[in-house]
Amino acid sequence: MNMNDFLGKSGALLQDLWTRFTVPKPLPPMVDEQGQPLPPPTPEEAKKTLRAVITNYVADGWNIEIENDLEVVLGRKAKFHWVGKLIIFLLLLLLFAPIGIFYLIVVIVKGVTAKPARIRVWIDADGRVQRQ
Repeated sequence: MNMNDFLGKSGALLQDLWTRFTVPKPLPPMVDEQGQPLPPPTPEEAKKTLRAVITNYVADGWNIEIENDLEVVLGRKAKFHWVGKLIIFLLLLLLFAPIGIFYLIVVIVKGVTAKPARIRVWIDADGRVQRQ
């Protein structure tokens, strides 16, 4: 096996893995007990379903950032676990003060510049709740 064959096969393998993990697979159609396809929900039913899902997210601490009829972007502040960071800071401060002070500066900078977590929730054409 020469180098060109190896590079060609490894490139094809990487491309296959890339498409397998990045391209979403289509969802199966929604069917009833007899295997008949269900009709798509009315816009009012889809809005009601989305409202129920959004209510659960807001109860868990998410905030509504952008809202449309059938799509919502939710966000919340990044969590800051201060107890563990305080313990590490105190240990470093006792062992070697400059490293402890440097760690404190790094923690403060990371805490101030932390990006909020975001999630996009929408209802697809079949009435299923999708999250991204």
